[in-house]
Amino acid sequence: MVLSAKMKLKIFIAALVVVIIGIGGSIAYFNFYVKTPEYTLKAVQEAVENHDIDEFNKYVDVDNVVTGVTDNMLDAIIASQSNLPEEAKVAMNSLATMFKAPLVASLNDGLTTFVKTGSWETAEDVKDSQGAMIDSKMILDQTGLMGISFSGIDYINMNEENGTAQAGVKVEQSEIGQPFVFEITLEEQPDGYWKVVSVDNFADFIKALQAGRQKYIEDYINQTTVLLSDKEKILTENEAKLNASLKLGVLGNDKSRMEVKTSIEENILPQLKQLQAALQEIEVPKAAETLHNLQLKACESKIAYYENYAKWLENKDIKTLREATDNMKKAKTMEHEAQLLKNRIQGQLN
Repeated sequence: MVLSAKMKLKIFIAALVVVIIGIGGSIAYFNFYVKTPEYTLKAVQEAVENHDIDEFNKYVDVDNVVTGVTDNMLDAIIASQSNLPEEAKVAMNSLATMFKAPLVASLNDGLTTFVKTGSWETAEDVKDSQGAMIDSKMILDQTGLMGISFSGIDYINMNEENGTAQAGVKVEQSEIGQPFVFEITLEEQPDGYWKVVSVDNFADFIKALQAGRQKYIEDYINQTTVLLSDKEKILTENEAKLNASLKLGVLGNDKSRMEVKTSIEENILPQLKQLQAALQEIEVPKAAETLHNLQLKACESKIAYYENYAKWLENKDIKTLREATDNMKKAKTMEHEAQLLKNRIQGQLN
C-alpha cells in the first residue's frame, strides 16, 4: 500500500509528538529524581569515587557532620570508662571541651583529604587551644574511619512533614568484624535538593569498634599464649637435656663439646626460629604492638644467645661467651617486661 503525502505527514507528526512526550517525561523524571535523598547519597558516593571535593561539599554539610561525629566520639569514649569515679569523668569532659576544636579541624582535614585522594594518610597535624600539636593520624585511628569500606544503602525513610529523611548506609569495618549501618539524616534544601547533615549513631559505631578491638586483642593474647606455651615446653625439655650434659663436665672434651653444639643447632635453635617465624606471621592489634615487639625481641635475643653459645663451644673465645650471656640477660628482661605488660592489658580488658 502506497501512503499519500498527507498520511506520511500525519504519521511523522504523531511520531514526533511521541518522541517529545517521551523526552519531556524523561526530563520530568530526571528533575524529580535528582531532588531525592536517594540521588544525593548516590552523588556523594560518586563524588568520593571521582575525588570531586566540590561535588561532595554540594551534597554534604561537612562542618555539621564532622562536629556531630566529634561529639559522638568523645561521648562514647567517656561513657566507655565505666570504672572511673564521677569526678574523673567530669575532668574528662572538661578535657574533651578543650580538645574539641582541634579534633573537629583534624577530622575535617582528614575527610577532605580522603575525598580528594582516597587516603586518610596525608592529613596534617593541627594545634590545640594552647598551641600544642595534635596527632591527626592518631585521631583518625581512634575513629576507625581508615578501616571502613562502603557496602550499600540499607534503607531510606522520608518524612515529608518536616522535609527530612533517614537513611541507613551499610559499611564494613575491618576491626568490627560485621557490617555496621550508619544512620544518616538528610534535609531538603530550598532549591529542592537534599543534603546530608548528620551521622546520628557514630557513638554506637565507636562502641562497636571498641568491642571489636577488645576481641581482637583477646584473640591475639590467647593465640600468642598458646604458641609461646607450646614452644616453651619443647624448649624446656631440650634445655634440660643440654644442662644435664653440661653437669657431667663434658665441656673439657672436644668431642663432647661438638655433640652439645650439634644438639643446640639441631634441637633448640630450630624451635626458636619456628617460634620467631610464627610470631612474625601473627596479625597484631595496634594496642598490642609494644607487647608483640617485646616478645619478638626476647625470642631474637634467645636465638642470639644459643648461636653465640654454640659458636663458643667451638672457638672457646671468652668474648663469644660474654655475648651469649648478655643476650640471655636481654631475653629474660624482655620476657619479664612482656609479662607485666600482658597482665596490664588483660586487666584493662576485664
